[in-house]
Amino acid sequence: MQNLEQKRAAHALSKADTIKAGQGEGDPNAVCKKVPTLIINNGLLATAAFAQDGKDGIKSVIAAIENHLQLIGIMPQSKDLLSWLSSPEADSALLRRVTAESLAYLNYLRRFVKKGKGHGERS
Repeated sequence: MQNLEQKRAAHALSKADTIKAGQGEGDPNAVCKKVPTLIINNGLLATAAFAQDGKDGIKSVIAAIENHLQLIGIMPQSKDLLSWLSSPEADSALLRRVTAESLAYLNYLRRFVKKGKGHGERS
């Protein structure tokens, strides 16, 4: 049975190829480095809302986070991250837990996404 660290690493490795470069950035790794800063400065809800605004690189990272949260059982399969976290069932403790898990997951994802690839292709 895998522990949570192993689940994070395995999922991040499998999703590394799906991360897209951001607009004006030819490097998906730059997006992976930007998202934790956005989450810390603005919060997970605001970052997810920003990603829905059509930022392909950030949207692909948020989609990977959402998929990871569903896989480990924190988030229900039937909802998307933004609507779930802004629903009445989500309290501040849940938001803190999800934010902490997202940041821990991003530590792995940014290590597995290769630098200099236009659409997350690995060498």
